[in-house]
Amino acid sequence: MNFSLKRKLVVPCSFGLILAAAQSGVNADPVDDAAQACIDAATLIKEEDDLEGAIEEATWCLTGLTQLREEIKLSLFPDELNGYTGGEIDNENALGLNVIKRSYTQDSRTIDVALTTTNANGAGALGALGELGKLFGAMESAGGMGINSGKKIRIQKRTVIVSETAGQGSLNIQLKSGGSLTVESTQLNSDALVEFMRDFPIAELDDAMER
Repeated sequence: MNFSLKRKLVVPCSFGLILAAAQSGVNADPVDDAAQACIDAATLIKEEDDLEGAIEEATWCLTGLTQLREEIKLSLFPDELNGYTGGEIDNENALGLNVIKRSYTQDSRTIDVALTTTNANGAGALGALGELGKLFGAMESAGGMGINSGKKIRIQKRTVIVSETAGQGSLNIQLKSGGSLTVESTQLNSDALVEFMRDFPIAELDDAMER
């Protein structure tokens, strides 16, 4: 049986994420382990015709890549930005969604940043994407009713829905990878949040999730 096609599929798919991990400063050991599992899977298929062994290694390959993706996302939330210091990172998984939250503080001002992405394939992921769509729709509808401004701008080539109520700003940044970044503050208006996010690694975070 010719497994060359499977070999081509297994190995190259890992390199983009592994490269992103290396560039993001993720610990080298998990990167090496994930890469080796992917290579071993391809070797077992190509040279030993061992389908069962290849499936086992491919499973570890995918598990390692999934864990690396989570580490990359966490590592791209800066510890300090524009004089604001990042607090503890909260990483939650529920109903097919992964939500990473971090609050940034400077004196008495706080900016809350949350990254929402899907963390599963199949119906669960589709349902989660549907919920994200509802969220965007609700925000735009609220803007149309005059509850919030609901205007759209661009930051780092991503669409941002800007809202504000009684001087309290809120941003929803739509990522090309399918997720979203939500930015909120009870002390700052939307203009201040926009300035903060212009220096946030939005594009790097988005690109890492697309690999």
